[in-house]
Amino acid sequence: ELARADKNFEAYDLALEIRKYLPDDEALNKLMPTLSNTLTVNSKPSGARVYLKGYSPDGKGKHAERQLIGETPIENLSIARGQYVLQIEKDGFAKFERTISDVIPRIGGSFIESPPVKIEVNLLEAGQVPDRMAFVPNGEYSLVNWSRPTQKQVHLDGFFIDKYEVSNKDFKEFITAGGYQKKEFWQFPFVREGKEISFEEALKAFKDRTGLSAPRAWTNQNYPEGKADYPVTDITWYEAAAYAAFRGKQLPTVFQWEKAARDGAFDPRYNAMPWGFIRQGETTNNRANFGNSGAMPVESLEFGMSPYGVYNMAGNVAEWCFNRSGNKFVTSGGAWNDLPYSFGDYGEYPGFNSYDKLGFRCVLNSPDAKGDQGSEPLPPPQIPVYKPSSEAEYKTWLMHYDYDKKPLQAQIIETQETEAWTREKITFKGENDEQAIAYLYLPKNYARPLQVVHYLPPGDVVAGLRYLPDSVEMFLTPVLKSGRAVFTVVLKGYNQRPFPPNYLPPERTTVEFRKQAVNWMTDLRRGLDYLETRTEVDFKKLTFLGISNGANLGLLTIGVEKRYNSAVFIGVGVDPEWQNWIPEANFINFAPHARMPKLLVHGKYDETHPLATFLEPLYKLMSEPKKLVIYDGGHIPTIEFLATSVNGWLDERHGAPAK
Repeated sequence: ELARADKNFEAYDLALEIRKYLPDDEALNKLMPTLSNTLTVNSKPSGARVYLKGYSPDGKGKHAERQLIGETPIENLSIARGQYVLQIEKDGFAKFERTISDVIPRIGGSFIESPPVKIEVNLLEAGQVPDRMAFVPNGEYSLVNWSRPTQKQVHLDGFFIDKYEVSNKDFKEFITAGGYQKKEFWQFPFVREGKEISFEEALKAFKDRTGLSAPRAWTNQNYPEGKADYPVTDITWYEAAAYAAFRGKQLPTVFQWEKAARDGAFDPRYNAMPWGFIRQGETTNNRANFGNSGAMPVESLEFGMSPYGVYNMAGNVAEWCFNRSGNKFVTSGGAWNDLPYSFGDYGEYPGFNSYDKLGFRCVLNSPDAKGDQGSEPLPPPQIPVYKPSSEAEYKTWLMHYDYDKKPLQAQIIETQETEAWTREKITFKGENDEQAIAYLYLPKNYARPLQVVHYLPPGDVVAGLRYLPDSVEMFLTPVLKSGRAVFTVVLKGYNQRPFPPNYLPPERTTVEFRKQAVNWMTDLRRGLDYLETRTEVDFKKLTFLGISNGANLGLLTIGVEKRYNSAVFIGVGVDPEWQNWIPEANFINFAPHARMPKLLVHGKYDETHPLATFLEPLYKLMSEPKKLVIYDGGHIPTIEFLATSVNGWLDERHGAPAK
């Protein structure tokens, strides 16, 4: 039972006790590989002390305390499967630490083989490692992030990288030392809107709230009270590069940054984070600062460390990198307001932009390093052009989505009350007579029938990192409090409806993918059939709303389903690779045929679905009427901008809800 509940530490401890009395028990022997693994640790020189600290969400239990497990070499030590911070210490040498994970990755109900954990470390003498930096060894490296801008492989010499993002306290030292006035630190031409400007002209842009040279959110060259150990933000790429020069360092290239962050870990089936692969149902809470209201101190979240012991490379603040891309500079890692999958995306911002979500860290290259370490400008992306599919083709593809309107057998199985709304959990018969799940949120104190928003969530829900109701309440609380109902369906593959054992996602070029798309569409449409029976809502004022992945699937949804009165897409984007998908489940083919009014809300610097290559070609493809609102930010808008954009559109389309 403990094993099924993923309580591996407790299960492992109990198994060890049982083995004292039943050493040859067959059932226990079969279970042990899912509970335990072996750990091998070797160091040069040997004789180093090795410590483990296990991760638990509440930080409690004996495994959560740092424990000495022996000295190197350690061979095939049995440990509970779990996630750990591993530390290696030897007198006279720099401490090495990193996260390790040997939890068995899972897709749907199936497990993926997880090999024994083997760690090999060359310890460096204490005097060789700069303070608060970590060493990353040399080697060939190719980018593996989702939005990698190049397939190029580069040779990286060994380098040191800051363990922590540069803090306000760190940056204050640059100011105190006269960093803004010393030209020797400003080593790159200042280019604004395509034109080179002087050092003196550039400095005019680098002012705090009192007009002094400092980050934009500071006052009198002082950071906000209590924020000394928080990452410095609100600075441009040029200021970050000047600070790096002040320290005798430089900004990391995208190749250096990514190697330090994930060391090539990638699998197309599920998400890789700095500490390992994420299982369905897990969250990034306590390991990465995503989906939050602000940054955390730079030394927070030790269990989010990378394979080289570097903190907060996923979330907290996105980080400036050295590389140019066109007239912009690349950023990495995602920020505190982003969703976890943004760790796998690269952003691009003009060098003079500054945000409260953008910070940086530095690298120190070896004096005898050879080559450019991947610092050359990245190739500009190709902008695709899509040809609308014909009406005849569209009608042929549409036939795949016909479904029988059989009895729904719907039931409200749970009701939760808050001050602002009632949330109902509903079951009904979906595709293949499988039980489907939906949620209906009914705001209080507003006149019935209510306008209703049909919601499809972003990729964190699709990947099993967040539950669907949590996503509704994260993004659509302002919509609910404005007096609109929200309806949403748990699709096959979400946390509450996992795929069956041994499931592998189908290739998008196959009939199997079309069948999956039909499954999703049928469940969504049968959910709307149920919603149509509810007298509390005005079905003639039905709006589709999707965010990111949900907006992308929404292109198919509004092409198949004609009952929407309007549609809202937040962070939508067509990946050029979609052109290879099977035609009858290709979102590109359905997008031009939805005739209802459409609002598209998009970030000018969207790192997941870039404006020029993902959004603008789609916008040209879509039929009128349509409206595009661009905000000055990344993939996910602030909740304030989302609320005003969406509620403003709904007021315009359907009028303000009556109380």
